[in-house]
Amino acid sequence: MVRLIICRKCIPHLYNTFQNGHKILQALMDNTTQEVEDFLRTHNIPFKALNHLPITTCEEGLKIAKEFGSTCCKTLLVKNKKQFFLFVIPGEERFNAKQAAAFLKSSHLSFASPEDLSRLMHTFPGAVSLLGLIFDQNKEISLYIDSRILNAEHIDCHPCTNDRSLILSVKDVLEKFLPSLGVSYFEFQSGSLNGESK
Repeated sequence: MVRLIICRKCIPHLYNTFQNGHKILQALMDNTTQEVEDFLRTHNIPFKALNHLPITTCEEGLKIAKEFGSTCCKTLLVKNKKQFFLFVIPGEERFNAKQAAAFLKSSHLSFASPEDLSRLMHTFPGAVSLLGLIFDQNKEISLYIDSRILNAEHIDCHPCTNDRSLILSVKDVLEKFLPSLGVSYFEFQSGSLNGESK
């Protein structure tokens, strides 16, 4: 077997260059997925894993969550000129960028680029999850979690690739995972985008 070694900075360019870039990226991200799962084990955070075909739509994610008996998360990394924001909302919810910008008192928000996702979270479009915060070494990302996610018992998250999902206890995410990273979060309601820091 031949193992392809490639600079991580090249991943976004592959994504933009190849029509089936997501398949290439999945092969390149195997090590990242292993890093995520090793981190969870090291910090005694139990999880269940499910391999599946690459998820490309929210509807597919909702089906996986139903099979898991968990809550499907839609996770979006957005930015303004100064900062990055990671929003975690229910899978069926539609993200309103204008409303989010008003909530953050920001003039404009745009979605993070493939380069941003690769650099900050070691992932790519369609595979973003809060587990990628493991790689945000400089704490450039502020985390916002919808209250409905916080009130769920279990959530499913991609381990930085979209052909595998992990189910985790929300309690473990809040009491073990985020504290182990030194990450705080803001609770908000995506319908009204009222929030408070936790």
